[in-house]
Amino acid sequence: MSMAPIMGIKLSEVMIMKQLKLFKLFFILLGLASGSGFIDSQQTAQAETKKYAEVIKTEYQYAAKITCSLLLPHQDGALARGIYRTTVNIHNPTNKKISIAAKVALATQFGSEPGPFDVTPFKGAELQPDGAVGINCFDIASYFCPIDGVCVDFAFLEGFLVVKSPVPLDVVSVYTARHTESDVESIAIETVPPRKIQDTVKLGSTEHAKPGEGKRIDYPPKGSAAYSDQKPKQMCGGIAGFPCPEGMKCVDDPSDNCDPTKGDADCAGMCVK
Repeated sequence: MSMAPIMGIKLSEVMIMKQLKLFKLFFILLGLASGSGFIDSQQTAQAETKKYAEVIKTEYQYAAKITCSLLLPHQDGALARGIYRTTVNIHNPTNKKISIAAKVALATQFGSEPGPFDVTPFKGAELQPDGAVGINCFDIASYFCPIDGVCVDFAFLEGFLVVKSPVPLDVVSVYTARHTESDVESIAIETVPPRKIQDTVKLGSTEHAKPGEGKRIDYPPKGSAAYSDQKPKQMCGGIAGFPCPEGMKCVDDPSDNCDPTKGDADCAGMCVK
């Protein structure tokens, strides 16, 4: 019997086995490539999760007017000289826990170019069934720190606290005002009506600036008309024992309710020459 056909068959089998190994290697490489793409997509998804704390769908929007003196009595001509405060109360009237979002939109000069801090990112909060929260002037100021690594220290701000919710809410603003050296002299309460606006809201970055990090700017700038001939008080003393600059001394601040001569402890002071 001739062995040629048998040898031919064996050679064919060898060729087939080699081809199968090549195909197997090809599919392994293809699988690795696909796995790499999957890892890349996972990393992208994780980055998105890190960037935004949550994405929520909302149906209702509320725009509550805010007027806040944060550093000095307001005196740039827009409002009468005095101290202004706003608190916005938000109540969940439903029997379910909900997520809401809020941002701050500054009132800027009509016709001015948009600035980087005119509208803040959204912050989120959870409201328990029949739960309520309050947002005051200092909470509102915190919306501006940090934004793109910058914190804004406002002497005065006004604009709107914009609240978005998946359900109707009870939103009430409380406004108080007084002279520079007196107790509260006026109070007003306003119920904020809703608008039916469907929106998908991305909450602001979950990454917070560490203490001492980030650039800080003053608004209005120091020396502007908002400060007039007064200089902002520099705090000293207190529980942290903040020192005064060279050439100045720390004395009790007469404008607060803490009086060390009456036994009050840890009273913050002010720097004077």
